Amino acid sequence: MTCGQTFTGLGTNSASVEFEDFRMFISNVRLVTDQGEEIPFNLDPDAPGQNSQVALLDFRDTATVNETGDTTDVCISGTDDNPGFKDTLVGSAELDPEKTISHFEFTIGVPFEQNHADQSSAEEPLRNPGLASGMTWNWQNGYKFMAADVIPVGGITRPDDAEWSSTAWNLHLGSTGCEVGTSDLADGVAPEPCAADNRVEVSLPLGGFEQGAYAIKIDYAALISGSNLNQDGGGAPGCMSFAGDPECPAVFKNLALPFGEEQNDGGNPNAVVFSIVERQAL
Repeated sequence: MTCGQTFTGLGTNSASVEFEDFRMFISNVRLVTDQGEEIPFNLDPDAPGQNSQVALLDFRDTATVNETGDTTDVCISGTDDNPGFKDTLVGSAELDPEKTISHFEFTIGVPFEQNHADQSSAEEPLRNPGLASGMTWNWQNGYKFMAADVIPVGGITRPDDAEWSSTAWNLHLGSTGCEVGTSDLADGVAPEPCAADNRVEVSLPLGGFEQGAYAIKIDYAALISGSNLNQDGGGAPGCMSFAGDPECPAVFKNLALPFGEEQNDGGNPNAVVFSIVERQAL
């Protein structure tokens, strides 16, 4: 994506938008052989924007860095390169030349243990304040696994509320229905699984691509293909993963995630939102 660029023809209403945020946490990266064997892709903990378990992809290409070195006005009014920009996973895997790699797989999300821990002392890119600033919320002190926020031209309205309006249509994916809250964790209460963990498992067939000759395409247009970006039916503007949010079923379906009583088990996320393409095609 390019900050400040207007993207057109999006969603059910062919909306025109500018991006305000587009980031996601990636974990559990692995290669899979044609025999079903999983080979870990070991993230390089010394590479910027990642540790040995989690990487934070940040597609915002511009920002303003003030005189004290703090990053401000990311993607909206920035004119310099964003120092946190990251669109590549750095790591290695031990491959057997006798085995054929058929799939590349990963999880969009932060592992449970890291998702429910002290953010202020977390290892980057999970520290808040730090690289994770703006990627956290208060569900068991957890993180937004994905943030894809846009500003639609013409704003956002609600058909049943003429007094309501908003400027941003936000997509925040993360665990919800968490019974143990932030204050409980501070009192020493152990975290418990959330009702909806909302971690996306992506499995991409490599086809005939040679090693190192491919990249992963993320199709935002496909992600929100069933959404009207200039209209909101209730709750927070866009989809924030909350139960009952009328904007979430369409997005969750495209990610092949269950939402409430809807299981969405017939879809395949890599067939809709994610795909393997030639590196030079990006």
